Amino acid sequence: MPEIRQHDHYSLRNTIRAGCIQELWYFFNELGKGLGVEELRRKLAEGDIFSHFAYSTRMALWKIFRTRYLNISDPWVHAELIRASRYGPDAPEFISLLYLYFILRDKLAFEFVVNALWGKWLARDLSIGSGDVSAFYLQLDENNNIFAKITAESKGKLIRNTVSTLQDFGLVAGKKHRVMTRPPVVSRTAFHLVRLLAHEGLSGKQIVESPDWRIFLWDQQDVSKMLVRLAREKQIRYEKSGNTVILEILKESIAESGA
Repeated sequence: MPEIRQHDHYSLRNTIRAGCIQELWYFFNELGKGLGVEELRRKLAEGDIFSHFAYSTRMALWKIFRTRYLNISDPWVHAELIRASRYGPDAPEFISLLYLYFILRDKLAFEFVVNALWGKWLARDLSIGSGDVSAFYLQLDENNNIFAKITAESKGKLIRNTVSTLQDFGLVAGKKHRVMTRPPVVSRTAFHLVRLLAHEGLSGKQIVESPDWRIFLWDQQDVSKMLVRLAREKQIRYEKSGNTVILEILKESIAESGA
């Protein structure tokens, strides 16, 4: 299984646009109909699709599609995203999977959620705004000098888009007063994370206790409930007795997408 995460460096590409869920759904839906990647890009560049957008905006959308999803070199993931798109652009089957691979491939957003937002969630402080993002990024910048090469305008876009993107993916609700909320996550998306963690060398209890589950604002009890569900659906084998956890991925669950 190829590498999925892009957490070796901080990316600033979220300055471009927010979640773009409708546009991403269109791309995956067209691929599901048999259109090739290069043909899809050509149609986008020439304005055959999304003609109401300027050329620069269309190419920005393609950059998001490519860096977040197409550059994942695992064909199984691509097939699963196409499969999920069949449920429609507003379906949790599709949105939660988009969110998973977005957050796994954006170190800034990932660390903001699993550290800053998770701390607020535990403290039952559900309010969220640009100030929370700005404070967290300022703290990161002190140690990593992340923003040295970008303008104040781009930094402002990054801060605003972080909140907007999380809202698009269901972690933030409200308009005037924004609050954190658990996003709708289907079992197949949870299976994707189990598969990734197993590939990265985690097993049993380590998977249950992985901080990665915080991206869904889940604690260990929530994780265990989902793992029980995955076992009931015969996607994994999951047994827990005291501190002993047996967790195995069933081969037939990998083959479901046809990849």
